Parts: sequence; C-alpha cells; structure tokens
Amino acid sequence: MSETMLKKNDEVECEIERLGVNGEGVASYNGKIVFIPFACVGERVLAHVIFDKKDYFVAKVVKVLRESKDRVQAPCPYFGKCGGCDVQHLNYISQLALKKIIVETALNKYAKINAKVNDVVASEKQYRYRNKFSFPVGCDVDGNIKIGMFKKNSHEIIEIEDCLLQSERAKKIISIFKNFMISQNVSAYNESTKKGIVKHIVVREHAESFILTVVVTDEKFNNFEPLITQLNNEFNSFGIIKNVNKLNNNVIFGKEDYFIYGLSELRIDEFNLNYSVNNRSFLQVNDYIKYKIYEKIIDSIKDHRYIIDAYSGAGLLSAILATHAENVYGIEIVPEATKNADELKIKNELNNLTNICGDCAKVLPELANKLKSDFSLILDPPRKGVSEEVLGAVLNSEPSQIIYLSCNPATLARDLNSLKEKYEIEYIQPYDMFPQTANVETLVCLNIKDQNGRR
Repeated sequence: MSETMLKKNDEVECEIERLGVNGEGVASYNGKIVFIPFACVGERVLAHVIFDKKDYFVAKVVKVLRESKDRVQAPCPYFGKCGGCDVQHLNYISQLALKKIIVETALNKYAKINAKVNDVVASEKQYRYRNKFSFPVGCDVDGNIKIGMFKKNSHEIIEIEDCLLQSERAKKIISIFKNFMISQNVSAYNESTKKGIVKHIVVREHAESFILTVVVTDEKFNNFEPLITQLNNEFNSFGIIKNVNKLNNNVIFGKEDYFIYGLSELRIDEFNLNYSVNNRSFLQVNDYIKYKIYEKIIDSIKDHRYIIDAYSGAGLLSAILATHAENVYGIEIVPEATKNADELKIKNELNNLTNICGDCAKVLPELANKLKSDFSLILDPPRKGVSEEVLGAVLNSEPSQIIYLSCNPATLARDLNSLKEKYEIEYIQPYDMFPQTANVETLVCLNIKDQNGRR
C-alpha cells in the first residue's frame, strides 16, 4: 500500500514512539501522527484506522507484533471497553513515569517552563483505592437492565459486575441493586425514549459505612423496602437517599434529595477535625493521596500567619489550615458550600476561620489590601483552571506565596504562564490520585520574586 493512500478502515504497521497525554501510543505515518490507544512505547503493532482527520489518524490495535517490557496483562475484563481506565496495560512504574512526562510536557508546551518536576508520589493502592463511584443505569433494546460505565466518548453503557478501582463492596452493591430492580420490576431509564425510573446509582464509602443515592426520574417512586432488606442481609451500616432528576442531560444529580433510610451522612475524624460528607460533597477519591497532598500543603505554608483559600468549596482544606495558621479566609461563590463551611467551622470551634461567600476576583483584592500581601494563597480550581479575572486579582494582590493544586496539567501550565513573571517556582510535585488512568494531580508552590527589597 502506498503511504499516501492510508485511510479509514485500512490496516498499517506502526512503531510506537511515545505516549500521549491520555496514555495512548503515538506513532507517525507519512508525516501524520497516529494515535493508538492501549499501545506501549517501543512496540510494533498492526493497527486498524478508525478515524482519518486532516492532521492525524486514530487507530486501534489489531495485534502486537513486538511487545514492550512495560506491558502487563490488564486484570480487568472490561479494560479497553468501558471508559474508566486508560493504562492498565502499563506496569505501575511506567504509569508513574508517564504522568511525570505529561506534567513536564504541558509546562513546556503551554508555558515554556523547564523547571524540575519531582517524581510522582505513588498511590498506596493501585486498585481498590476509590471511596466513591457513580454508575449509570440503563437497558438494552430488549429492556434488560444494564449497570456499568459509559464507553469512552459515548453514552453506551458497558455492563459490569465489578470495578477494580472501587472497594470490594462495590461488586455486592451492584449485584444487590440489579436483583432488586429485576425482582421488583423497576425500570431503567432509556435515553432514547426518555422513559424509565432509575438513571444512576452513586455510592460514597468511609470505613465500614456507605451511602447509596438512587437517582430516579419520578419523585413518587418509593418502593425501597425490598432494597433495604437485601442490603441489610449483607451490610451493617449504610444509608439510602433518593435523588430526583427528570432532565435528559449529562448531570447526574437533580436538585431534590429525599432521605429514605439509615445514614444521611458519613462522619470522618482526621487532621484533628470532625466533619461529615454525603454523595454531593467534594472529597478527594483516594484517601492515601489526599493525606499526602494536605500534609505537603501544611508543611509548605511554613510560618505564614495568614492564609486565603480561594475556591474553598465546603471548607475542608480551609478548616485543616486553620489549625496551623493564625487566620484563614475561605472564599467560595456557591452559597450552599459556604453554609457547609460555616457548619464545619462551628462544629470544630475554629474561631480563626472566616468563610466568605463571594466572587474571588472581587473579594481577594479587598482581603489583600487588609493583609498587605503578607499571606499565602491556596488555589484549588476545577479542571478549567483559574479564570482570567481571578488571575488578574492574584497578580494585583501579590500574595507572598501561592500554592496551586491542579487536576489538569494543561490549565495549570496556562495559569503558571501568567504567574511566572512575578513568581518563581519552589517545587512541582505530581501525585497519583488516579492509578490506572492518565489523570494526574499536581501541587505547585510559588514564591514572589524579589521586588524592591521584598521577598
């Protein structure tokens, strides 16, 4: 076959040169990039072209012709089918190396930053590490119930009996819930017909307890007694919440929650705090890595008397920092989250913590003027990163230290590009919050550069 004739549905042999930001193999063919998921560096593969774009191809592995020493047998029978894991075919050392490269590449590409990136902090567990799962519930063309994971880039449910990233408890919950639906003739939601009752099940766990939220389309549905009975046969400590979501969208939860049975929240004692979470609460899904990150943040604030926690959410990190600093200010734009933060403050008698509901772009300059820039700023934004307005407020406020926690290397690099003129990087520390995926959490500490005798 002539190289110029390669097109969709053709097969081609490729040498995998590197891995991409999603963990996929990257090869080249006649000047065009070929992205090949589930391939390893150094492998030669026979690949089937599934997309032919202007500047690149996307292909799938038909056969590995020369196998890499980094390749392992993925233990999950659904790997490559569901959209949950990207790199189960890589040994764990290679996964960590990939994530370091992902961070380095993003910093260089988007910010021209060549600062040292530390080795990725490994997870204590490479499987069974998550404390929360959300599984869509649907049905096939014959009406048979399917509980599982969405296939990558689609809403097709890949039915699963277990997920190796979740606790051992997940398998039993999935089985019990499916049996409950079948025995009680409870219908699953069908996105095409927009009919059916159950859309999702969401579970958050802590220690020996869990809360199950059942997302339904009909607020009148209340046939939970058989489910309670079946769960009580297996578990001692759990709660059930009904959530109503009538909309046909990509959002899991609707606005209304109804308490059904048992626990309404999970109580957690850590970092010298007592706090509660439910299935709506933001909480890092990997407890071990969460501890490591928060310990590093505590160590990094050093002798700073004042802390401002932007994007403070329900206030957990603000509360933790309040046990290590003279005064902490949490800024959060969502009123309900600020209310939760105040409840946490009162419960733990944190009189040196002030939670402010407002736009960080407006609140930050006011606080900075009060504190004379002698404060450490914590940034923990969503995947889209820090908004231009907030970045502008940060640069004008000139905190002496910035600690930035990111779940997206690309937006982290973009934001560091804006900060690098005024700030120098003390460290860049990635963490493996999500083993078996290409996702990486990164903590960056920055200090303001010397300006007219200032630190």
